[in-house]
Amino acid sequence: MIVTNQALTMAVVIRHDGQQVTLVPMRSGKLTAQRLLASQFNHDWQTFDYPLEKAVQSFLAHARDHGASKEVLNGLERLAKRDQDVVASLF
Repeated sequence: MIVTNQALTMAVVIRHDGQQVTLVPMRSGKLTAQRLLASQFNHDWQTFDYPLEKAVQSFLAHARDHGASKEVLNGLERLAKRDQDVVASLF
């Protein structure tokens, strides 16, 4: 899921278990994960109509250039693989 906040920061949600949300905000430098309670996430972030595949590839390119935590890389790669598997199953 791609989300944005009032500061127009775009982020990718890499985990949402109903109680806690882990997201990766796009920012300069190394990408890190941010954890929020679901209620705080719902208050501060709104879904953003942007293609997931394009966003994930952009975040992965940024991670290659500027670095990212292991958690972020694993989450983004998992999303990319899941999205690839879904598209592949359509054909």
